[in-house]
Amino acid sequence: MRARARLLGPVLVLAMALPTSVLYSVGAVGAQITATFGVSRAALGVLPAAVFGTAAVLSLWSGGLVDRLGARTALLTLFGVAAAAFVLMGSAAGYAGLVAAMVLSGVGQALSNPATNLAITENLDPDERAGAVGRKQAGVQLSALVVGLAAPLLTELAGWRAVLLAGAPLALAALAVTAARVPARPAPRRPFTWRPARPNRFLALLMVFLAALGCGVSAVATFATLYGQERLHQSAGTSAVLIAALGIAGVVSRLLWSRHAAALTVLSPLLRRLAVCAAGSAILIWAAAGLGPVALWAGTIGVGATAVGANAVTMVLIVRDRRCGPLGPSSALLSLGFFTGFVAGPIPLGAIADTFGYGLAWLAVAALFLLAAAIARRVLRYELAGRGDPLPELVTAGSRGSRR
Repeated sequence: MRARARLLGPVLVLAMALPTSVLYSVGAVGAQITATFGVSRAALGVLPAAVFGTAAVLSLWSGGLVDRLGARTALLTLFGVAAAAFVLMGSAAGYAGLVAAMVLSGVGQALSNPATNLAITENLDPDERAGAVGRKQAGVQLSALVVGLAAPLLTELAGWRAVLLAGAPLALAALAVTAARVPARPAPRRPFTWRPARPNRFLALLMVFLAALGCGVSAVATFATLYGQERLHQSAGTSAVLIAALGIAGVVSRLLWSRHAAALTVLSPLLRRLAVCAAGSAILIWAAAGLGPVALWAGTIGVGATAVGANAVTMVLIVRDRRCGPLGPSSALLSLGFFTGFVAGPIPLGAIADTFGYGLAWLAVAALFLLAAAIARRVLRYELAGRGDPLPELVTAGSRGSRR
């Protein structure tokens, strides 16, 4: 099993990293996109919203589909779609083509969490799973690190479109490795139905928690670099490295917080503390207008160390606590919550920045993180109520075969 874990690791990291790298790529070359296509900051926010809006809608069915296909086939589909999306993204002739590429990328995003979580449970022993979840969730922020470091060089050497094209060869390589090395599931496959999955109250609270976090994280990832250039007069290269700093903080936090979560009996107090600290980080970004770039960097890194890490902790929770229901549908629904936040965040917060300035936008981000902290207090009641009890079936996954 441990040899299989080493084999699966890079595949799972790329499955999480490639679809989400679109968000950070748009943030890294946001100034060039707005200048090339003559669009507003709100229109820039439409691009990540298109990715995560598509992923949010498809998450109603992607979990059941992944259960039906098995992890290997789902991963092959994900990497194939990702490669096509990157090619279209980098070659789009106009803004509408770029939006279409983002929609295609959202298909891969919808598959990422259910496919990787199912691969972990199909191939790894229970004592290996929490660590594997943390590592693969860290792949999301690893993409921010790689994009932030590579974007200035790629833009200088080959233009900003090269940043958007760079994921294609990685997706094709991951496709080849998955086809050659990831084992097919021997177990019978569950039937699939087009009836959407429905969350129970426990899972629904976690979804709303992640939606509030997703709003704030997407705003920081999309607009922090543009804010640094427009208000703090940072260079494009320096602002792109800010995305890398967010990525480093996210990688470390997801690894450390998921490992810490594996040793805890109840996880919602940790989620609440992370959300409160994320609100403080957003306040630092707001204060950067008066304090200077140091506050922007500290706040951005703080969001990566807290709000981004909280996403991994919730994934550990649903892998461990099966009261949320069958893993494929519950993973997809939890992703739906996070994706909804990513959709709901960039456009209105970009519009706030256009109309009232960045200050009010960053205060709105802080308020969203505080809302997440308040929701985590309600999650605690559900966690405590279920301790020591049998695990009832509390989710309707949309198919008879997926119920447990």
